[in-house]
Amino acid sequence: MYAMDFNYIGANVTEREKLIEDGKDDEEDDEGNMIPEQVAIRGEQSDFVVVMLNLASIPDSVVRKIDFMPGW
Repeated sequence: MYAMDFNYIGANVTEREKLIEDGKDDEEDDEGNMIPEQVAIRGEQSDFVVVMLNLASIPDSVVRKIDFMPGW
């Protein structure tokens, strides 16, 4: 449910970069395809949602034991 609310689109979805909206216009090459850099950035943005959702599900009792020292 949260993944859908945060607009996560799984890597299993073909051409998911076309479904991900990041507020930027599509950059296309000479053949009309989205440039590889933009495809990668949109995929990373969507995957970052999953990382954040997984971190958010860690119990407070576990997080309290993590030493967040500089360089971590």
